[in-house]
Amino acid sequence: MKIRTFFHWLYKQIYDYNLFIPDEDEYDEINDNIIDPATAVRHQRYATRLYIPLLIITLYILFFVTLINPQTRTNTISNITPTLFNQLHLEHSETLSCPCSTITIPYKNFVSKTISFHPVCSSIFVSKQWIEALYLPYAGTLLVMDFRTTASYQFKLLADLCILSQKTITQSLSDLNNTQLITGQLLSEEEIEFKIIC
Repeated sequence: MKIRTFFHWLYKQIYDYNLFIPDEDEYDEINDNIIDPATAVRHQRYATRLYIPLLIITLYILFFVTLINPQTRTNTISNITPTLFNQLHLEHSETLSCPCSTITIPYKNFVSKTISFHPVCSSIFVSKQWIEALYLPYAGTLLVMDFRTTASYQFKLLADLCILSQKTITQSLSDLNNTQLITGQLLSEEEIEFKIIC
């Protein structure tokens, strides 16, 4: 029976609770008329019933926003090594900031290149002497299927393709060496490789 009495008392306290206690002579602001005290108390209880849940919900939201929002902390590390940077980058890739003192650097300072051409491009088969030795002034008298009729031209074409590939590679290397990597932040090795490939 005491539990039932307690719940009845609690219900009565909540039902009658009024945060906005009325003044003795509360006036209607529009018509300047005295409001019935029972009506004023009823309106104040409605306002209390609306105000308290809204206050609780607002405090609940603020609490969880504060709880969920990560706290940022700035640590300054001097004389960073590549190993330490890679470790920090793995642990804090989203928030790691490492401003560079120099924002541009030529690719030639850190990109190594090893170029190798097909051995035929450096062989005797593309030399001028070989091509001239294969030239036959009477090639027109030979059969069409005879290799000697077109051998000189085929090796000349091969030599021209080798020269073209060497010029293309030389130009590409020159362009790469003159290209600058521009960044304001220290990049990981993977990010640098991605920028070079692009």
